[in-house]
Amino acid sequence: MHLNATISTALQALRSDLPQAADLLKLDLSDHLQPWIHALDMKLLPKFQPDFPLVVAVCGGGSAGKSTLFNSLIGHAVSPTGGRAGLNRRVLAALQASHLRQAALFAALAHVFGADLQPMTDPVQLTTPGNPLYWLGSGNPPNVVLLDTPDIDTGARGAYANRELARRSLESADAFIYIFTNATYNNRDNTDFIARLLTGMGTRPCYLVYRVYPSFSDEEVREHALTTAANIYGADYGRYVLDIYRADDDNRVAAGQHPMMLRSLSGGMTLNGALAALDVGRLRRELLHSMLGDAMAQAGNMHQQLRDAQTWLTRYIEALESAQRLSVQQALSHFPLDRVLRRFAEIWVATDPPHIKLMRRTGQVVEWPLKLMSSAIRLARSDKAPHPSAGAEDPTDLLAFDLLHAANLLYQTTMAERIQTDQTSLDAHPVVRATQERLRHKDWQSALTHIQNQKERLLSWSGQLQKDLTDLANTLRRRMRLVDQIRQTFAALLNVVPATAAITYILHTGDPAGAVGIKVKLTGLLGLHDLYALIAIPATAGMKKADQQQLEQMLAPLARTWLAHKLTAVQALFEQRITGEVLQAARAAHAQAAERLDRIAQQLAVLKETA
Repeated sequence: MHLNATISTALQALRSDLPQAADLLKLDLSDHLQPWIHALDMKLLPKFQPDFPLVVAVCGGGSAGKSTLFNSLIGHAVSPTGGRAGLNRRVLAALQASHLRQAALFAALAHVFGADLQPMTDPVQLTTPGNPLYWLGSGNPPNVVLLDTPDIDTGARGAYANRELARRSLESADAFIYIFTNATYNNRDNTDFIARLLTGMGTRPCYLVYRVYPSFSDEEVREHALTTAANIYGADYGRYVLDIYRADDDNRVAAGQHPMMLRSLSGGMTLNGALAALDVGRLRRELLHSMLGDAMAQAGNMHQQLRDAQTWLTRYIEALESAQRLSVQQALSHFPLDRVLRRFAEIWVATDPPHIKLMRRTGQVVEWPLKLMSSAIRLARSDKAPHPSAGAEDPTDLLAFDLLHAANLLYQTTMAERIQTDQTSLDAHPVVRATQERLRHKDWQSALTHIQNQKERLLSWSGQLQKDLTDLANTLRRRMRLVDQIRQTFAALLNVVPATAAITYILHTGDPAGAVGIKVKLTGLLGLHDLYALIAIPATAGMKKADQQQLEQMLAPLARTWLAHKLTAVQALFEQRITGEVLQAARAAHAQAAERLDRIAQQLAVLKETA
């Protein structure tokens, strides 16, 4: 399998969308996301072309013999050697002339190293930090780029001079040649470091080279080498260790007078021969398949974490909106609906047909509806709904009290680190915490004063409400059947809502004491699916069922029309002064994150299908 354009595009999209979604949802994925992006950039994305050569890195601890081995493999003493650990401070790549024409190779290596490869003009350059260097020769196989890397353990107590440079160079490799000695074969710090590089995304193979005293038997060499293999790969090391070689210590090699001689414990070919015989296409396909599988699995896990964060944000928005609806409802607990009913009755009477107006003037209107409504008023006023204080019956005072009480409760909920409603209890989402902090520094007392000053406006009669009630009256008349019109003529049902009636609209309690409530469920209005208009009708009134239905049909749209104005006004007021910024931040993050999460799901589906 090679990286085709579809896979590359999908990976690039994931690389962009995953961190953006995490940022939008304020989800800290750094422990997973940064290593994933780094591995994608260093190991997977650069290797698009099928003829990309295999990059094999020679690596190991200080004084293990890395540079000596490197020189032996390419057949030239180009990398400085000596007894001092940490001698070489740069990466050296052994290239062939054909590699110079492969722009992708140079771009990939430069991307990994963070600098362009420069030609080596003097081996001394390797002993000082700087850009990676390359050397042109013909000793290594044409399908392989060999890297000589700085040692991984020069230093002490975790302060390794070359480890970061070694890490970057090793991450570019498709396979390793790991050289170790009797002093380091079971060094877990070294092998753990190598293990992370070899297995972080995809599992890359390696050759093990054990530089050992000639007196060691092959069984001892094999035992120690397999300990190293298990430390790197775990129990499944047999799949990834390509071969084990021993290199016996030799003074001539140490003096630079003779190349390092390697012998395969399996009786196979020399290491140079093994590198030349590698099926680069097959190895690349296996490697890419392994790396892509890991990349997809890690991206899928992060996508699920982001989905969970999105669900949390959804629940938070719903909880805050629910708290706001309840506060709006509470703010209008003592609103004098009789004003609305009186005005509607006036409108209704003013639009009477001529024959009804004539009946009114001649006194032929039946008076029982008026008595019925007077009884309803008494029952509604006996409701045990709490009042702010004894004798506080002025509608303006009651509304002001309800407004401030509801506003304070909503403010506390909006600012809380944990939000609680009847249905849920959850922490405030990280998306809104910065907005909450800004709101805490605002003058809440000033906001309360502004809210309280809106009581007169809320009690006022707007021209739009007048128009909507007039349109409602006309609509109700058009919907009345002939029999209803006849009943109206003889029974004057219109007086059910006379200009002198006053019926209390109760939002925060059940049926008024001693009365039977006609419940009008306000579905679809401002999301208030649980709100009911309770119109107090005495059980002993003796109303006919048809009259009750006619009354409900008239009062239900009246209640909805009023709510459409007053609840909307209070909700707008509360959003302006309390919840608006928090809800806006949450909704914006939710919408933008949803778009990216959908794209992530699409790209993962593309990768699953393509791979």
